[in-house]
Amino acid sequence: MIYLEKIAMDKTEKIIWDSRFSVGNTKIDDEHKKLIGVVNDLIEFVEFKKDREEFAKILSEMTDYCLTHFKKEENYMKKFAYPDFTKHHTLHTDYIYKVAMYNIELSENIPPDPKEIISFLEKWWTSHIMIVDREYEVYKNKIQSDVIYE
Repeated sequence: MIYLEKIAMDKTEKIIWDSRFSVGNTKIDDEHKKLIGVVNDLIEFVEFKKDREEFAKILSEMTDYCLTHFKKEENYMKKFAYPDFTKHHTLHTDYIYKVAMYNIELSENIPPDPKEIISFLEKWWTSHIMIVDREYEVYKNKIQSDVIYE
């Protein structure tokens, strides 16, 4: 077994879901809660110095789930002609690329810096949900669209 290295990190606090994260859409919020839960699982893995292969598996599964979530989210935005769609799509693409690079490092036994991965995921998801995703839901409500997230 290969264990995560470079564990000497300050204890990272798990993300606690609260109303600040809500975009005002229960279905989207539920998906975001699941993603935040996976980030918390990865924080726990690093904290308890668990196996790198299992860390890589969880990160890969998260990436797969993100692809599904992003596709649903983007289809939703297209339905009500969200004006910042291209910008939002680019953020999703950049995220997938960055996490794919982490996955490649893990699969090629290049010792990743778990603190860097966790820090990136934590910052990206909290700001993306609280700022960027909230913007499209505010816009949808402003134009009084009856589009449903599916």
